[in-house]
Amino acid sequence: MFSCMCTVCSNDQAACGCCLMQKQMARMEQFFNMTTTEMSQQLMNSKMTLNNIKNNRSAFSVALNNEKTLTCFGPTADDKRVPYKHIFLNLGDSYNALTGIFTAPSSGVYSLAATVYSLSPVDLPQATCAQLQVNGVAVATLVEKNGLDSEDSSTVVIARHLKAGDQVSVLLLKGCNICDDATHYNTFTGFLLYAAETA
Repeated sequence: MFSCMCTVCSNDQAACGCCLMQKQMARMEQFFNMTTTEMSQQLMNSKMTLNNIKNNRSAFSVALNNEKTLTCFGPTADDKRVPYKHIFLNLGDSYNALTGIFTAPSSGVYSLAATVYSLSPVDLPQATCAQLQVNGVAVATLVEKNGLDSEDSSTVVIARHLKAGDQVSVLLLKGCNICDDATHYNTFTGFLLYAAETA
């Protein structure tokens, strides 16, 4: 490899040019090393972010049942949590079919939705009423009490900030009922929009 002595530039233009070239190459090498290190750090940060997103994926969608014939839940003398048994999707396994509760795996903004539907014979009182609850507190109410027909339904969709461990469920209010079959009239759905510690 060609090298030259970098001393104080004299009248020798060739020696002076060689010296300047070596200094410029040293600066370029330093810049290249810094750029490579920064790119490696950014790549590592991107991989960590992607892994974090994958680990925090959360989505569920369930229906009351999947029966061949219409089957009803309620009416009851007390408020009862709705046990949605038919699972379309449970990404992250955060929905518990035994309890009817979705537990937020991480803090963030979630989309939550519920639809309730009931059908009763004409000679029975008809009312569909339920609450979408977070930690046992109502955040939205679903009500239809139309005595003019035998069918009632209601839907709610909200965006809500949840903390890790918050529990979401649907509560059927006393005196009301919901009915379902393989048509899946009654559904409960939620998914993480984006992770966030605060709203």
